Amino acid sequence: MGVGLMERGKVKGRSIVFPRPLALPEGTEVIVQIQPFVVTTRPIAQADDREFRTLPFFGMWADREDMQDSVTWVRREREKWQQRATRQD
Repeated sequence: MGVGLMERGKVKGRSIVFPRPLALPEGTEVIVQIQPFVVTTRPIAQADDREFRTLPFFGMWADREDMQDSVTWVRREREKWQQRATRQD
């Protein structure tokens, strides 16, 4: 089985038209799953703060002493990640 391919196209008439040619040899048999692409009409920037605050994860780390200064916490975590990425020979 080869590597899968996901492309976005538009229905025109009775065909699906892709913006560029597919990288498949002529005669390749494929399985097609149709899933309409839906654009949200409500921009994320305009989301209601009250709605966000009702989400179950909101404030879940509020009591953590090590995260009182989130900028410092993130900086320390990134330093750890960099140390792990550096090879120790």
